[in-house]
Amino acid sequence: MSQPLYGRRSDPYAAPECPRHPGVRSVDYCKRCNRPMCTQCVVPTEVRSICVDCAGRGRGNFFGRSRAARPRQVGNVRIGAETPLITYATIILCIGLWLGDFVGNHIVTRYLGFTPLYGLIQPWRILTTAYLHLNLTHLAFNMISLYAVGRALEPLLGRARFFALYLISALGGSIGVLGWALIDTSTVNTVTVGASGAIFGLFGAVFVLQRAAGIDARAIAGLLAVNLLYGFIVSGISWQAHIGGLIAGMLCAWVLLLLGRPRAGMTAKKQGVRTAIGVAGMFAAEIVILVVTYMVLIGI
Repeated sequence: MSQPLYGRRSDPYAAPECPRHPGVRSVDYCKRCNRPMCTQCVVPTEVRSICVDCAGRGRGNFFGRSRAARPRQVGNVRIGAETPLITYATIILCIGLWLGDFVGNHIVTRYLGFTPLYGLIQPWRILTTAYLHLNLTHLAFNMISLYAVGRALEPLLGRARFFALYLISALGGSIGVLGWALIDTSTVNTVTVGASGAIFGLFGAVFVLQRAAGIDARAIAGLLAVNLLYGFIVSGISWQAHIGGLIAGMLCAWVLLLLGRPRAGMTAKKQGVRTAIGVAGMFAAEIVILVVTYMVLIGI
């Protein structure tokens, strides 16, 4: 509580200052530690509210040992030490599909790989292509990258958000490939496979989250820049998918942070509904972009 000026009496009924934001009056007390909280520190629960320190205390995350160690609050993103099942399942699925493709003389790629031409009449290819790989080297590089980022990012976001982020990034990668077909129509029948577009989206999300947390993101930015440049230099790499996935992943992370930011009087359940609506809106926007792009492509 601030000290009264000389010659004045302090108000015994005035709300105390927030211990995390000096000079800001508190609006409530944490039900766990009983410390004051301002509107920026409130994390609503079904029964009263808790502070950001108690919300993350004792649970590890990608940005440090606990939420209390962060430079600032980064939305109502759930932190947990749960096993990254979506990451592991995706890796197993990619390996299984590659083995089937290897044994079956590329039969999996023929039915699930994405080309702008076949994607129009077989739209499942737009997503399934993110689980296919050309050869063992391609598979190994992408799965190592997915494991590295997924085992840290999935516990931070939660399985549902992480899965949505992966799919939105994968769609963004296919949109990038399709968009390039508008410029170079000779690529309308070129097969594109790989999880790299979705993985670029995951790394893009890490960049957004680190920036929002006030963490130096130059390392992840440099990693993204080098890999993007590599895609331009080496032939046979779909840099279009990399750019599309990166943009989609960064936008998705921004939406998750924006809709998950704690608000006074809003419970975690309501915020979850808001987030689900926002993610559904992103899927809808990508579908609209795909439809419009195909309409333009057909007219060429």
